[in-house]
Amino acid sequence: MINLLKTEHKKYKNSYITTLGLLGMISPLIIIAIGTFIVREDLIIQGIYTWHSFFGRVISFFMMLIGPLITAFISINSIYYEYRSHTMENLLNSPNSRLKIILSKMSYVSLLVLGLYACVAITNIICAYLLGFTITSTEIIDYSSYIMLAGVTNIVIIPLMMWLTLIFKDFIPPMIIAIAGIIPNLAAFHWDKCYLSPFAVPEVIVLGIAGILPETSLVYPLITIITYFIAFLTILILYFKYSNNY
Repeated sequence: MINLLKTEHKKYKNSYITTLGLLGMISPLIIIAIGTFIVREDLIIQGIYTWHSFFGRVISFFMMLIGPLITAFISINSIYYEYRSHTMENLLNSPNSRLKIILSKMSYVSLLVLGLYACVAITNIICAYLLGFTITSTEIIDYSSYIMLAGVTNIVIIPLMMWLTLIFKDFIPPMIIAIAGIIPNLAAFHWDKCYLSPFAVPEVIVLGIAGILPETSLVYPLITIITYFIAFLTILILYFKYSNNY
């Protein structure tokens, strides 16, 4: 498994996926910070020029749109890379079992996504310092924890996106499905059962724990996300292991 993870690292190291993923995650946060600085005087007058207010905009934006999109993008590319590079057949004919191959791919993508979220958490702290917010150690821990929880919960869509890519053997169809599932997140607050969507359930969990959705019970969202993850992972493993349609 370790050797397979190293192989995945080499593939990503020699491609643009990691760089694009990092830019995609960091640039929106920087844009929000620049926009906040531009209207700084107005926000001060309104009494909302605080890190709490800034983080509220950041976490909502990342929960609803950027985080799921980047996670889907990287997940799809982990499989599409093999088709684009014509290495899928060589991969399947290697001494490694199909189970180890697909689990190593999913594990690496998960670690990469968590790494990108960690970069977002660090950038969030840097932006807070540069914008001159009053910062406490409690806020640093809480806000960073919420961002990392967003990364952990978004892992639920990784096996789904990988499975769809195996089916279509292309980048565009699964990405369209991901976008179609993510865009409705922008209206998630208007539907109390939005956690039934695998793309929205991470948002409900994180915002609920962060206290932004205080009236939302986390019982059903937690049950839903665990059920989705087990189902998607099982389907992915079985399809990759037993399908010869490559």
